Amino acid sequence: MNDKTPPQSSTQQQASLPMFYSSPRPLDRVRDANMKLNRPTNFEFASKTNAIPLLVNEFPMAAAFYPIVFAAGEVPVPAVVVGLKNDNNLFVGPDGAWLPGAYLPAYIRRYPFILMDDPENKQFVLCIDENCGLLKEDGEFALFEKEEPSKFTKSAMEFCAALRQQGDATDEFVKALKQHDLLVPNNAEITAPDGTRFMLSGFLIIDPKKFDALPDSVVLQWRKKGWLGLIYAHLLSSYRWQNLVDLAQTRKK
Repeated sequence: MNDKTPPQSSTQQQASLPMFYSSPRPLDRVRDANMKLNRPTNFEFASKTNAIPLLVNEFPMAAAFYPIVFAAGEVPVPAVVVGLKNDNNLFVGPDGAWLPGAYLPAYIRRYPFILMDDPENKQFVLCIDENCGLLKEDGEFALFEKEEPSKFTKSAMEFCAALRQQGDATDEFVKALKQHDLLVPNNAEITAPDGTRFMLSGFLIIDPKKFDALPDSVVLQWRKKGWLGLIYAHLLSSYRWQNLVDLAQTRKK
């Protein structure tokens, strides 16, 4: 979620675009003067993935619905698992609706906006995905009013800025887990009631035994930072794999 990618040409961006974004560009008070945006009601754009990035402040809510894992990398990325196959999000129905009642990750709620780096001017720029299909002159929310960002646009900017700050907090938490060697590779092998087997790999989890072996001084420091609750939420979320199996079986009917 901590998208530190500068606005570039489409050819420069292809290898580094954040998930779901095909053509992000800065909002422009001239180009977008008469443009309005409809809120996403169809989540088809998120239907072809089985994992969505997560911020630390989302762990408690997300743990009630999804397994929380860490995508392997130099700085592992927390994510919720939303499907048992690489290109299948079980929480997006055939009509494009998100599963009623399930927590909707901030990464999804932010779309089609995104805050990106502008290194030339040393600032962040609010961008929008050109290909989101939600920009229309007869849309619901104006992007600009009298050549100034509308209240809706300012709200989007504030939301994206808050997510960036939370992204920094997430990086701090994950780096601490890595520093103390708490993240270990894990595979999930799941057998559905009908005998169908699913294997998921390439992700990390917190090792409970290593966590229990942390020095008291570290545990106290992490308690003050509010990190212990995050770890417990992650560990409890491992019981949500059954949710995915149940959803997969329901979709087959």
